[in-house]
Amino acid sequence: SPPMEPLRQVIDQGGLYDRKKIFWKEIHDLIVVAACGPPGGGKNELTPRLSSKFHLLCFPTLAETSLLRIFRTILKGFLSIFPKEASDCAVSVVDAVVEVYNLMGAEMRPTPSRSHYTFNMRDLSKVIQGILMVTPANVPDKETLIKLFMHEASRVFHDRLIDEHDRKWWWGTLGKLIKTRFKMEWSDAFKQNVFCDY
Repeated sequence: SPPMEPLRQVIDQGGLYDRKKIFWKEIHDLIVVAACGPPGGGKNELTPRLSSKFHLLCFPTLAETSLLRIFRTILKGFLSIFPKEASDCAVSVVDAVVEVYNLMGAEMRPTPSRSHYTFNMRDLSKVIQGILMVTPANVPDKETLIKLFMHEASRVFHDRLIDEHDRKWWWGTLGKLIKTRFKMEWSDAFKQNVFCDY
């Protein structure tokens, strides 16, 4: 791609041409460190000519079994001091968070108009981190923990959605998830769930 060619030329040949004054500019003592995500949503693929100049480190996405094991261990340990009714559904909450994360990644793909629809493991961990900020006194039962999950998942994922169609999809998906994972009936009052610390 044209914007990458000057960078490749600097790395490869130690400089580039000044197009206004028509002379070669040498650039000394330059170290280039770069990071990128997968192409899509307005991000272009790296050209082979440019990527051949770098030492590439690629980190694959964690397998779902690894995500479940990591976050189940964290949440089960945290909820162990909570009332039994709440602590018993730690595994179900993590399963629901991972399912939401996978659905967002599959259904809400980035496009030029929604280029910020890039969801990664950081978003998944933000939901769990939000749940970890509550105290046992504030979560006396399973229903409150589920409401906390809905609040945190909505805070992380729903708040990034840009139009009514996407928001409607979110609430419908969350309603189905609550019914299948927790056997709770959806209520529009759940949209108003707020957990905060004053």
